[in-house]
Parts: sequence; structure tokens; C-alpha cells
Amino acid sequence: MEKRYTIGVMVGNANSPHTMDLMQGIFHTAQSMDVNIVFFLGIHSSYYYKSYFGEDIEDDFDYQFNVVYDYQAFADIDALIIAYGSLCIFLDENESSVFLKKYKDKPRVLLEERDQTGESTSIIADNYNGMYTIAEHLIRDHGFSNFTYLAGPHGNTDARERRQAVYDVMKKYGIPFGPERIAYGDYSSCVHRQVNQLLDAYPDMDAMICANDVMAETAYRECGKRGLVVGKDIAITGFDDWELAKTMNPPLTTVLQNAFNMGDMAVLGALELCKGGKNHSIVIPAEVKIRESCGCSARKKFHKKVLISEEKIQWSDITERCLNDIMKEILSENSNQVLKNEVQKRLRTILKVDFRIAESEDNLKRGLQSLFLSKTGNLISRHSLMKTLDQFVDECIRIELNKEKPDRENIRNLLLRKRLLNDKIMAYSIKKEKERFSTFQQESWFVPLISKDMLSHMNDEREMYRRALVKLNALNAKASYLYIFEEPVAHYRNEEWKCPEKMYLVARQIGGEVIAYKEGERPEVFSGVSADRKIECNKKDGSNYVATVLCLFSGEMQYGILVTEIDPANLSLFYLISRQIGNMLRMYQMSREQKKMQQKLETLVREIEEKNEVLNFLSESDALTGCLNRRGFMEKAVQMNREYEGKEVVILFADLDHLKEINDCFGHIEGDFAIRRCAEVLKSAAGKQSITGRIGGDEFCAMFPGNAQDGQKLRERIQEENLAFNMKSEKPYYVELSVGYHVIRCGGDLIISESFKDADKALYEEKKKRRKSVKK
Repeated sequence: MEKRYTIGVMVGNANSPHTMDLMQGIFHTAQSMDVNIVFFLGIHSSYYYKSYFGEDIEDDFDYQFNVVYDYQAFADIDALIIAYGSLCIFLDENESSVFLKKYKDKPRVLLEERDQTGESTSIIADNYNGMYTIAEHLIRDHGFSNFTYLAGPHGNTDARERRQAVYDVMKKYGIPFGPERIAYGDYSSCVHRQVNQLLDAYPDMDAMICANDVMAETAYRECGKRGLVVGKDIAITGFDDWELAKTMNPPLTTVLQNAFNMGDMAVLGALELCKGGKNHSIVIPAEVKIRESCGCSARKKFHKKVLISEEKIQWSDITERCLNDIMKEILSENSNQVLKNEVQKRLRTILKVDFRIAESEDNLKRGLQSLFLSKTGNLISRHSLMKTLDQFVDECIRIELNKEKPDRENIRNLLLRKRLLNDKIMAYSIKKEKERFSTFQQESWFVPLISKDMLSHMNDEREMYRRALVKLNALNAKASYLYIFEEPVAHYRNEEWKCPEKMYLVARQIGGEVIAYKEGERPEVFSGVSADRKIECNKKDGSNYVATVLCLFSGEMQYGILVTEIDPANLSLFYLISRQIGNMLRMYQMSREQKKMQQKLETLVREIEEKNEVLNFLSESDALTGCLNRRGFMEKAVQMNREYEGKEVVILFADLDHLKEINDCFGHIEGDFAIRRCAEVLKSAAGKQSITGRIGGDEFCAMFPGNAQDGQKLRERIQEENLAFNMKSEKPYYVELSVGYHVIRCGGDLIISESFKDADKALYEEKKKRRKSVKK
């Protein structure tokens, strides 16, 4: 079998209509060519934010999206498609100069950029000639001489070539045109300020040339606010011929840049490189679409010269004569040819019904229903369909009226069919809008539920990750994979990003099945050419996939990626989902840090309490015996209580018998000797696991792991050692210890000082048994 190739696609402003058309072209071609596609998406929103709330660089984290392109190293990519025209809008000048070098080792196709090095296949529209033709049309055919230009962003090849074309046309016709007549936008609809800047500076301008259709639509709105009628008081033109250009009021004069076909060509070019083909450069011709926004009159449709007598014309002749014109109006030229053929087939079925016959109504209804319910139904402009079918019926009526003896019944039926068509198309439009609103409403409810579910399960990390993907099947994700870094990575503005070399698959969703992995069992994926384990979206049925990679971040922190298999049409929804998941991961991180701080605080509080307990038993240092003094013994006792939590230990109290008598009768030097001897006996008998200390003048204490039996054995051992010493000793007095002990169970609630009291009571009972005098 021939290898199925995987192609990575790097996209910048994926939320623009032009880029969406490009992605749809790649999507549909990949499906038909049995190719795997992985989109690496940068979705930027700061210009929307700034449009409504002004500049606030501190809250702009769009730079975080630029790291997504490095994740191609985690995927098993055979070739790259780089939509550079959409990327360079958001790359700094320094980044732009090194960006392509990072991916020079991969076969690659550059879109909307010229490759001067010969290292890439490049595909670009003829921006210069397209814009040149529009500008020249405004001057030569309309006589305009007072222009402004709403340009695209700096650093963008498309924008630069279109801007240069405007300059060159003005120079050719000797029209004054300086930089002050240009305002720079970002190809988005958020150019209200720039449009008004030009309108204020040049209120008597003839025409505003716009670098793309989206910005031209904003110019329409701002002119409308000022009472300016587009096409009459001011001419406005665009570029791209997006799907709404025909339905704008008035329809927009623009340049067709077939992004759908460009995406198709990009996939074919990438496959050619995968199979060892050579790089080459493609320039796609740009076709100018003259419409009413520049001041041209609406061209009448269908009134072409008829080669046969209209007296003898058949219904099929009328249908075939008008079919192509209807197709051009109702379907965007950015559509796939296979889809165009499908629409044409269904449209021909509708038009095949002779509208002049009364019995045609039912067949017409069925044909419309079949068209609307097909997979191509959503691609048709319903407004244009109604308009062109009206024109088609009007043409049929004109033909009937031009006959020597017009058939009034035919005319009546044609008028009834016209009304029927309008009613059915309008009813379908209303139904579709209601369905879209209902779907949007349901989906908008789903998105907050994802964060709610994750938030509710933050005490169970595995379940939290599972909950992040549970709702995605209901939102038309065929499969989704959640990859997380070992630790979150901080990425600050203007600082170099270092992509982690490893990620963990923490959860996956395939259809309705969702699995989350335990810590320690999570599959790892690695970056780098030699790494074996990579991001995969393999299907059980062996079919190809189209996956999308979205960054998971919040603020300055990067957490990982969401890889999901969706139709590009659902992209905006999954962008919101990725942001929700990123924010929840930030909350989880903060929750973990809070718990760590809480644990540290609790430990600190416990240590303070222990220290306070120790400070209550402060005493002088014991230089005489070498044992722990009272403070040292208490610190060790508290530590032992913590280390042996839940276990038994023995607390032993010992007291030198008749120290006062020894001091009085034999002197303090002998008294000190007796104290040292007691300390030696106690340490020797208690052993290495114990702690021993002198806690008073003639008082000693020991603490060691054990039970009551161990305490009794220790007391007997001390008595035996004292007996052996006294038998050999030439001292005129006995050195003996009275010993009492008490067994406790260690734990956090235990107060050591309180436990000593019980051992002290036991010692007190033992002291009743001592000799009456120590003199031998």
C-alpha cells in the first residue's frame, strides 16, 4: 500500500474569513486524497479587544499562540504547509526573519509568500495585478481622482504588493497620493478608528480602496453612520471576494482570491514534495469582480442574445441558457469543484420542472427540499438564490410576453411559481437561522459546563482531566487528546520560548468513549526527529484524520495542548473550549500551590507549637554529664513523637537516691561523681535507640520505642548495673537510681509534658522503696 502522508499546516489568524476558506480547502482535499492533516492554529483576538476597550498591552496574551508552531516537533509530520501570510501579521520583525529557518529541514509549501531561496514551493495570488486593475478601473472608468487606501498590516507580502499597486496606478495617472492618505489595518473588522480617520481627513474623497473585504464591510458601516451612500456618495472596493461580498448592500466590487482552491493546491504541492518532487513557484491569477459598490450599475442577468426564435424556444433551452449564471450567483467561487458539480446537478433538477405548468408545484417543492437538505445546502447563498430565481422567472415571463400570442395561463403560473419559490426559500432561511441559533445556544451552554465539571473535580486530578473531554463528542469532536507538560511552563512577553521535550497524554476521547490515565501510567510523547512516540490520532477503521492543535495557556503559563478532530467550521467553539481548559488548569495549578502553602503553614504552626512546648522546659546546659539538657531532651522527645506516630514508646524517669546526703557527708565532688555515674548507667542501659537527658539536679529521663515489658526490663538492667558497681566500688556510699516509667502512644494530639507526669508518678512510688541511707 502507498504510504498515507501526514501534513502539518501552520495558520495564523484562523478566525478570518479568508483563512477559514483556506482551511476548508485543505480539509476537503485531505478527505478526498486520503491524507492526514494536523492544523497548528494561532487564533488572535487582541485587535477585537483593542477595538472595544483600547490599548492595554498588559492584558494582551496573543503572543502565547505563537508557541503552537513548535509543537509540530511532537507530530510525525512528512511535510508542512505554512500559511505565512496569516502568520507574519502577528510575528515581530525579528521573529519573521528566523521563523522559516526553524523549519527548513521539512519539505514545505509557503502560502501567500514568495520564496526567493528555492527551498519551498510557494503559492501566492497575483495581488499586484488584481489591485492594480481595480484602482485603474476607478480612475479610467469613473474618473475618480480623490482616493484613500485602507491598507493591510506591515510585513505582510499580500498587503505590501496591494499597496504598491495603488501607488503605481496613482503615479501612472498623475494623481497626488502620499502616505498620509493611507491607514493601516490588520485585515480584521476592527478598523473603525482607521476608517473614521480617513473620512475625517478627506470628507470629499471619491473612493476608499480597501485591502480586503472584511475591512471594506466596516467601511460600509462607518459610512452609513455618516449618511454616506456607498456606490453613490463614495465608492468602496475590497479584495478576496468572500462569501458575503455579493450580498452586501450594494454588492462589493472586489478581487477574487480563491482561498479554497489555494488550500487544495497546497495539499497537492505538499504531497508532491513528500514523493520527492521539486519545489516550484505558483502565482494564481486574480479575477476582478465589478459590482455596484464602485458606482457601476447592476448588470442585468440572463438577457443574452438568443440564437433561436423565442416563439419556438423550449423550456430546456431556457434552463440551460440560465443555469451557469444562476450557479455563479448562488455559490462562492471559493467552492470546491466537486461541490459545485453537486449543486449544479440538484439545481438542474429544480429547473427541469416546467414552471408554466400548474402541476409543477409539487415537483418544485420536492426539488427545493432535496437541495436544502443535501450536504451542499449550507454552501448556497439563500439571498442570492432567491434573487437569481426571481430573475430567472422574470426572464421566462419576458420570453412569454415577446411571443406573438402570449399565453396568459403560462404567465399566471410563472408568477405563482415565483411566489412559491420566494415563500419556500424564505421559510427555509428562517428555519435554518432558528436551527443555527438553537445550536449556538446549546453549544454556548456546553462550554461553561466544561469548566464547571473540571472545577468540581479538582480534588481528583484524573477525573478532572476526564471531565475536560466528556462534552466534546456532543460538540461534534470525532476524537480529542489532552496532552499536559510535566510542570507548567512560564512564557513571558519578549522572552525566548523553550519548548519542553516531553508531554503526557492525560485523557483521550474517541466518539462517546472518554479515558483518563492514572499518574505514572500516562503515555509519553517526545519532540525531536529521533523520538519514537509522537502525537497520533489513529482510527480503528484505518481512515485518515484532520486534527487541530490548540494551545492550553492562561496568562503567562503554558500547560500543554488540546488535539481534536473537528471540521474547521467548528473552530471558534473549540477555541473557546481550549481557553476554558487553559483557565481551569491555571486554577488547578493555583489550587495545588495553595495546598502546598497550606501544608507548609500547618507544618510551621506545628513547629511553632512544638518550639513553644520546648521553650516551656528551658533549663541550663548540662556540662556535667554530657547528656541532653532539659531543652535538648524536649526537642528530641517532640521529634520522636512525630516520627513514631501511632507507635508505643516508653518514657522513663530516674532519680539519684540521697544526693543531699552524699553532698553533706562526702562533699559536692562526690555528689558530682554520683550524678555522672548515674548518667552513664542510664545511657548504657537504654541503648542507641533511646534519648536520655538530665532534666534536673539529680533527675534523669529516657525515651525509647517499646512497651511496658521493655520498660520493666530497662529498670531491672539499671538496678543490676548499680548493684555490680556498688559491689566493686571503694566509695563509702552507694550510687543507686530509683526508676519509674510510663508507656504512651505517639501522635499529633499528644502533649509530651503531660505524659511526663505519669512517669513521674511511677518514679515517686519507686522512691518509697529506696534505702534510708547511702552510707555503706
